[in-house]
Amino acid sequence: MVKLPPKQLLRPLWTRPGNAAYGNCAVNCVTCVKRKLSQTILFRAQMPRGSMLAGRKRHGTRPWRAGRGRGRADLRRPQRRHANQTAIARAAGVSVSTVSRALSNAPGISDERRTQIRRLAHEAGYLGRSPAVVATRTLLTYVTASIATGGLAPFYDAIVSALVATAREAGLALGVRLVDEAALDIKRLERDAALETPIATLFVGIDPSPAIAARYLAGETPLVLVNGYDPDMRFDGVAPNNFFGGALAARHLLEAGHRSLLYVEDHIRWTTIQRRRGFIAALERWPGARHTVLGIAGNPEAALAAEIERRRLGDSDWTAMFCVNDMSAIRAIGALEAAGFHVPVDISVLGFDDLPYASMMNPPLSTMTVDTGMIGRQAIGVLLRRLAEPAAPAVQIDCGVRLKLGGTIAQVTQK
Repeated sequence: MVKLPPKQLLRPLWTRPGNAAYGNCAVNCVTCVKRKLSQTILFRAQMPRGSMLAGRKRHGTRPWRAGRGRGRADLRRPQRRHANQTAIARAAGVSVSTVSRALSNAPGISDERRTQIRRLAHEAGYLGRSPAVVATRTLLTYVTASIATGGLAPFYDAIVSALVATAREAGLALGVRLVDEAALDIKRLERDAALETPIATLFVGIDPSPAIAARYLAGETPLVLVNGYDPDMRFDGVAPNNFFGGALAARHLLEAGHRSLLYVEDHIRWTTIQRRRGFIAALERWPGARHTVLGIAGNPEAALAAEIERRRLGDSDWTAMFCVNDMSAIRAIGALEAAGFHVPVDISVLGFDDLPYASMMNPPLSTMTVDTGMIGRQAIGVLLRRLAEPAAPAVQIDCGVRLKLGGTIAQVTQK
């Protein structure tokens, strides 16, 4: 190690003999200049009060005087905070930047990791010295687990993305949890509420049970249903216009000449019930139209295969099917082709939701388009209204649905 005389100690780091940058300090590069500026600030902060170099200008920086600017006390404060975040990062097994983003509710951090980091920070007393984090307004958001198991991931992902973006504009943060609706109970809600301290709750694709509904009716934080209905009109909700969407689908098949239609439904919710009601209502207004309802929940492949076999044997005469969602339509097309039917020459198929998979089919699947972004934006708007007017009557917003033609519907000539 090079021993420097006292005068050399007063020189900036990059001008001392033995330093890697010594002799290259004349290189006019942005990186070098920035490094020199940062070293200059640290160097002057270490100088005794009244030192000549402490107040000397270099590279355009402002002179430092005792009691002004960035003194030693000012430099120690961020270092203490950084040390706390470093300790939390070590305990959580993550980087310091991950800790910083988790505590500021920045996107890109999983819910489990964010909860773990916030718990460690709370135990260390770090949140108590960070009012900005404590004051964060959180919306506890439960998303149905069907986005992982039922093939509807693109549909709900688009809704959640719109919720996150719109909430951020309103100064809100989402605490998202992917849950199985059957396992969601009051204990889980209370445990999550203790961690997040939310100002409201969003149910995305989930219908509240009577016990959960009673909890929110008796509590102080509002509940908003996203892609859901409350038939008792106690909670605000936003969803596609399922009734008229189903009616529009039926009307298009009827206008194409089909008179015997098959309605394929899977998981039954209030949203899908409205879809079926609209479909049947349109057929009731059309002379000579008839329909059959096929439930495929539980074992969709077997249920579809059995009904298609009945059609092949002549026990049923439907020429088109309307499926409750695109995934059911894709399953139906596969079952039809396996039984020797050609789509749309022999059977026409129409889906609902307009998932990305629809355009990947050959031919592309005809479907009903849902504006998922509009659902997310409207849900935050309804929530803000509820926070501003807690006693206002519940509202249900229905977003429009449009027909998107692919290549799976054929015209039928009536004899």
